[in-house]
Amino acid sequence: MLYRSLAAAAFLSASVALTAQSSVSFENSVDLAQTTNSSLSNSISAAGTIVAGDFNNSGKPGLIECCNTSAQMVFRAGNGDGTFQAPLVASATPVSVMSAVAADVNGDGKLDVVAIAALNPPSPPDTGTYSLTVWLGNGDGTFQPAEQYNTTNAPMKVLTGNFFGDGHTAIVVTEQNSTIDYFRNTGGGEFAFAKSVTTSGESNWSSAAAGDFNGNGITDLALLEVPAGNNEGLPFDLWVIWSDGKGNFTPQDMGGGYSYALYITASRLNGAAADDLVVAWQCAPPSGDQYCLAFDGWYGQGNNTLFQRHLVQDTSGINIGDLGQIFAADVNGDGYGDIVAVGAMECDTTTGQCNTPWPYALDVWTGNANGSFQQTSQQLFFATGYTPGASTMADFNRDGMMDFATALPRSGGQTQIFLNATNRAACGTYTINPTVTVCQPVDNTYSPSPVTVEANSYDTYKVTAMQEYIDGTLEYAKPVTSFDVTFPVADGPHRFVTKAWAASGRSFVADRTVTAYTGTPGPVCSAAPDSASICLPGGDTSSSPVTIVGNGNTGVTLASSVQLYIDGKLTVNNHSPACAYQGCYGVDTAIQTTQDLAPGIHKLVFKIWDDAGHVYQASKSVTVD
Repeated sequence: MLYRSLAAAAFLSASVALTAQSSVSFENSVDLAQTTNSSLSNSISAAGTIVAGDFNNSGKPGLIECCNTSAQMVFRAGNGDGTFQAPLVASATPVSVMSAVAADVNGDGKLDVVAIAALNPPSPPDTGTYSLTVWLGNGDGTFQPAEQYNTTNAPMKVLTGNFFGDGHTAIVVTEQNSTIDYFRNTGGGEFAFAKSVTTSGESNWSSAAAGDFNGNGITDLALLEVPAGNNEGLPFDLWVIWSDGKGNFTPQDMGGGYSYALYITASRLNGAAADDLVVAWQCAPPSGDQYCLAFDGWYGQGNNTLFQRHLVQDTSGINIGDLGQIFAADVNGDGYGDIVAVGAMECDTTTGQCNTPWPYALDVWTGNANGSFQQTSQQLFFATGYTPGASTMADFNRDGMMDFATALPRSGGQTQIFLNATNRAACGTYTINPTVTVCQPVDNTYSPSPVTVEANSYDTYKVTAMQEYIDGTLEYAKPVTSFDVTFPVADGPHRFVTKAWAASGRSFVADRTVTAYTGTPGPVCSAAPDSASICLPGGDTSSSPVTIVGNGNTGVTLASSVQLYIDGKLTVNNHSPACAYQGCYGVDTAIQTTQDLAPGIHKLVFKIWDDAGHVYQASKSVTVD
């Protein structure tokens, strides 16, 4: 039997700072989306939405980007190494997009886009022009003409899931005046309005997330309530609308009483069977204008209950009002869920003043074995000082680690790419009862076949066996408490379910989705804070041409220049303009280049400067045969 109870949360110990297992590292780059079509560049620069997925069935994740002003929706084909091709028209009709998700809604194996959008909108778009919009994918990065559906009130956010328990992708739309509309999938990419649910009738929603929060296999909806008027000092509460799989939806005010809460995301934080929630909220400032960002976890328990726990109270100066988006994912591969904030603006904790030109960061709070989190983030700054737009996550270079992308609201069609260069941490074991910790594969990533599954289990009763199911077929079963096994699978997406059995007779599971492919992951280079690294060539010898990969981490300052010298000659030189108020653009922190080098010994020197004048460098010698 599948075991779920409050015990899964009760065994969480206090959220104290524990030693992190590894230093998180990213390669920051600004993808310039070079194109002669200025309208497509502007579509990206005004992007209100960025969605990741394999929209052209290439086996490589790409991007759909669009606009909060009237422009065309564009497709960026992924190269599978963390880079992207120039934008192409995905849908010719001018559109403004407020919210979007990717899903195969008609089951034809081609990703579709479901959005809150306005077709041929006025400039600026009027709120009354937005409706539920579905673009069915053609499987080549283009889409069929949009189908639109009316909603009860002004729509705000769209989500998809198995809300009706029929196994088909349904749609839910959050709206003004505390209204939620459900649309049932009638097949063939068509939808029918099914039900409207309201709560207090006086509030709106700041954020929403979909997940199976009670472990019954049916998708539920979680929302953060914005108090009426939003200026009355009333608390923000978490609401959950429970789905029973029979078309009945029950709203429940879970409480929370947050002074200011804007963001919510769903994930499995602690290795238990049900989905969990992370809420980002602004702590009450201790004094003056100091900022304090906090995260709460709401753990799914079964029986329509959630267990609330304070996870993080970070006083390093992050203002939630400038937070772009939050995610929950295993960033360092240790099997523990981590919290990621994209677009967090760092401010001085003494004066309350924010740095100019306002460096916005990707921040990571790493998770621990007992379900607690590090209390101070590992900060990895944008390569530009400009405010970020919408964000998404995917394994863009197909190395089994989660990456992030953010649209930058400036002309030229630029997109910020964060390639995860973290050295995979040692596989951990949750000390939460009962749990299965899966370190490989990381959920929703890619892997060359055969796919490695590395997992550990924990229970207060003796664990007697572990099993691995792939696409519903039992492929492994042994009397062990952990295993590290590779499984050959065909190219394409697969569902891996890891199950453990205890002496009491109860079982507990963790599942992962991974896309297998034939090929080689794109290279990345890990760099600790305030340092530089050369990761390729990896050995002391190499054949020509030589692939050189270096990365630097300038800590809490923007990178201003990155250079590669070969035998004392400047070979690569990336430099940013002089800094000015809101005008300091950083540069890519990494270089990747292939050079024809003559036989013999060559000295490689990689240097990275920051806007404070610091320089970090790494060097190595390589013999070309």
